[in-house]
Order: sequence, then C-alpha cells, then structure tokens
Amino acid sequence: MSEIEVLPWIEINQLMDDEYRKLVVADALSYYPHASAELNKFALNIFKQAIQLNGFRSFQSIPLQLAKNHAVNEFKVNAALAAAVICLWAEKKQALIETLKNAALEANIPVHKNWSWLEAREGFVLAESIPELDKLATTLAAQKIKPESDHYILASLWLSHSLFIEQAQETEPSQPNADTTK
Repeated sequence: MSEIEVLPWIEINQLMDDEYRKLVVADALSYYPHASAELNKFALNIFKQAIQLNGFRSFQSIPLQLAKNHAVNEFKVNAALAAAVICLWAEKKQALIETLKNAALEANIPVHKNWSWLEAREGFVLAESIPELDKLATTLAAQKIKPESDHYILASLWLSHSLFIEQAQETEPSQPNADTTK
C-alpha cells in the first residue's frame, strides 16, 4: 500500500466556505469550557497564545463574539489553533461522529473504534483516499440540511486517518507485554 498523506487541520480551510468556518469556530469556542480536561488544557494553551486582543488580560476575559472573530482569522493561518478548533468541534459533535462511525462499521469500513482527539489532532486524509467513507458520509449528508450535512462531511475527514491506523494495527504482529517487575 502506498504511503498516505496526512494533511494538518489548517488545510481544511481549502474545503470550507466562510459561513461554515465561522460555525465550526463558534462551536469550538463555546464548547471548550465543557471539553474533557485534557482537551480543554490543550486548547486553552493554544487559545491563550493565538487569541490576544488589546484591552483584555487573557483569552478567558475576551467576550465570545470578539474571540470568535479573531479565531476565525487565526484558523486560516495558525495550524495549532486549527487543530484545537477541530478537536473541540469533534468532541462537541461526538454523537454525530458516532453515527457515522457505526454506519461505517456496519458497511465494513475499518474505522478505528476508539479514535479520539489525541490521534486525530495530527490531521486528515483527503476524501479521494477514503472513497467508501466519503460516499457513506455524502449519502448521510444528503438526508440532512446545512449545516448538519456539512458536519457529516467534516466528520468523515475527522475519521479519515483512522482508516489507515486501524489497517496498520491489523497488519502489525502483536507484541507480548514485557514483564517489567523482574
């Protein structure tokens, strides 16, 4: 199998229109206080560095609307912020992603069952490299209206890299656990 190119999340900008980008960023910023502890810490460290506005001591003191406007612009140029935003979006949209994941597993598309932001933050694989998952997401999206239809497409990209991780794990020989107590 040829090497698959994993694109950083900042590259997703080429696939998003402005309105959807604003929605994804708004979802992420509104969700970050509710994110899992590790994801919250990861995102907050990036937001503190990337979203600084005169007149505000810290990112947390910036009103959501002002932070969103700044974050939308940063999303286009800051790879770390783009990754944090997509990870937050995905955790917020976990139910939708689970729907797609379950449909993929039923269709024998080998998505990674335990795919999380820790693995997915590395990036995504283009739809051309995941035709079965892309077709499934497009079919599910066709039954929805915007922005939910766009969420299914983004969810397929969120899961895209997992197809290749799962395949690699299935082909690697298992290693016995070493006993380190001796």
